[in-house]
Amino acid sequence: MKLPLSWLKDYVDIGDVTPQELSDKLLSIGFEVEEIIAPRNDISGVVVGRVMNIVHHDNSDKLWVCNIDIGEKYVQIVTGAQNVKLGNYVPVATVGAVLPDGKKISEAKLRGVDSFGMLCGGSELGVDDDIIEGASVDGILILPDDSVIGDDILHTLGLDDTVLDVSITANRPDCQAIVNIAREISILLDKKFVMPKTDI
Repeated sequence: MKLPLSWLKDYVDIGDVTPQELSDKLLSIGFEVEEIIAPRNDISGVVVGRVMNIVHHDNSDKLWVCNIDIGEKYVQIVTGAQNVKLGNYVPVATVGAVLPDGKKISEAKLRGVDSFGMLCGGSELGVDDDIIEGASVDGILILPDDSVIGDDILHTLGLDDTVLDVSITANRPDCQAIVNIAREISILLDKKFVMPKTDI
C-alpha cells in the first residue's frame, strides 16, 4: 500500500522522524516497507495552466495558438496537440523550465507566431497512467478540473511527497486504510492520533 507522508501527517505528527527511521520502526512491528519513494526533483518551472483561448494558427492546419492562464499572467503557446480544448487544465512548461530529459524550455517562433513555453504530455513529464489517468495519451495531459492554476505540477501530481510502499500482511487487512496505519504509527511513536473529521 502506498503511504504518502503528507497524508499520514493529517492523522499523526511524526515530528522529525526520517522516512528511513519510520520504515525501520514499521518493520519492528511487522510492516515491511518495500520501497521509499523520494520526491521528484527532475522537473522545474512547470505549472498548471488553463486554456482561456484557442485558435487555429494562420499559417498551419495542424498548429493551435493558445492563450493560457498560469496564475500570475497569461502566456501565448503554440501547440500541435489535437486534444487540447478551451477550458482544459494543462501542464505548462514556462520559459526557463527544465524537463526530466534535461530539455530546457525557451521562447520560440513557430510559423511566424511567438510561443512562450510548451504544453506537456505525460511522456514529457515522465509520468504514466499509474500516476494520473490520461498520462499515456498521445497528446497533452489533461488535468482534473479541480486543479489549481499556477500550482507547481509536482504538487498537483503528488510527486513532491515522500511515499512509503508498505507491504500489508494477510492478517492485517485493517491496515489497508491510511487512517489505520496512522493509528499504528501513533502508538509506535507515542504521538497523539487525530481522528479524521467525518461530518457530512
